[in-house]
Amino acid sequence: MIDFRYHIVSIVAIFFALGAGVVLGAGPLKGTASEVVASQAEKDREQLADTRQELTDLKALDKYRDDYVAKVTAGLTDGKLTGKHVAIVTMPNADGDMTNALQDQVEQSGGQVTTRVTLDSKLFDAGQRQLVESLVTQLVVADIDFPADSTTYQRAGLILARGIAAKEEGKTADADSTKVISGLTGSKLLSVKPSQVKDRASLILVVAAKPPTPAPDNSSYNDPVDFIEGLDQGSGGVVVAGTPESAQNGGLLKTLRSDSDATKIVSSVDVANLPAGQATVVFSLAEQAGGKAGQYGAIDAKNGVAPSAVQTKDN
Repeated sequence: MIDFRYHIVSIVAIFFALGAGVVLGAGPLKGTASEVVASQAEKDREQLADTRQELTDLKALDKYRDDYVAKVTAGLTDGKLTGKHVAIVTMPNADGDMTNALQDQVEQSGGQVTTRVTLDSKLFDAGQRQLVESLVTQLVVADIDFPADSTTYQRAGLILARGIAAKEEGKTADADSTKVISGLTGSKLLSVKPSQVKDRASLILVVAAKPPTPAPDNSSYNDPVDFIEGLDQGSGGVVVAGTPESAQNGGLLKTLRSDSDATKIVSSVDVANLPAGQATVVFSLAEQAGGKAGQYGAIDAKNGVAPSAVQTKDN
């Protein structure tokens, strides 16, 4: 992308120079036209060099910031998730590298990732709603208590939570969780690794994708937000991690944060692509384990940069 910008600047400079030459060649300064063009070209080259240097400096500062957070503050998350089992659920088209980085951060903080669930885009396709409703009916088990006003996708989230998670630590897979996982994976609406869940998690980390282009209407995320609420209701807590784009119009976090019911129980972090944001995800998971929720990050995050428990108090 940077090289492309350089080419554009160069091309503009060339056409400017050609234009100047034509004008000057037809006027009284015909004899000095070449000198004017050469002078302008030199100025353009200097400006281009300055722009390149500014970009290089900005990249160096960004790298310094990320390296500082990753290396100097790395120990701040140590032990924050000791004894906690965490399931990772990736939304359709979520970034794999960011998901891996988040898993590494969870594990470095003492947590154990029990399973990774990959949601297929078909899950939230309007044409699949009847299939989802049918699965909810088929897979419901005795200890799932659907709220009276729950939606189809809230119930679907509760069903998945029953398969991979529990409200308390120490719950292992049983016949009902195996039934749920088998039924959901058989539908081809999601996949689970490992396919045989041994330990059920108490916490769930949902990884959001960047919004597509063109950005969809925020209402297109209503079903995913309901699904995430269901995950929370069937577990000990949920944190949704995304990039700044996901907290802007057309993104999942934007819709989530606009839902007052969801934000009472679900946490979100909109800078999970940065080392600092990945640490905040850990702090948010720990906060969820304590029964609290918050919205953190850089874009309309009403609770600030991180949970208050880890922020420096003002004197």
